[in-house]
Amino acid sequence: MSAQELLNELLKCLPIRAYGRGAVLTLLREMGFPVKNKTPLEVIDIYRDDNSGELVCKLSPDGKGEFTAALTNLKLDITHPLYRKVKNYQVEVSEALGKLDVEDNRQSSIDQEDRGGFRVGDLYKNK
Repeated sequence: MSAQELLNELLKCLPIRAYGRGAVLTLLREMGFPVKNKTPLEVIDIYRDDNSGELVCKLSPDGKGEFTAALTNLKLDITHPLYRKVKNYQVEVSEALGKLDVEDNRQSSIDQEDRGGFRVGDLYKNK
């Protein structure tokens, strides 16, 4: 399922109860919200990021303020009908990001080999 198809399905289900993970919980705590991984958050809107294409959720932790978080940093209620599709999307995004990291590392090693140990500082050494 494409990200756009998932987005369309999720929009039909709004609002959605979700739970924060990792950086989302840290951010909310820094903002003064007493949240835990079992604290329900309400997703009030979802859109695709123009730069990354990733699905981004607009959340309201207290029913008043709003903030955004990537869908990959949230967990849907296991009873939600789209739970499995969201989980599959998260795995796909995670794998894609992992491949990007591998490609970045490969490019770094190619750059290192091309440079052949040369350092700019070598130009300024006294001979």
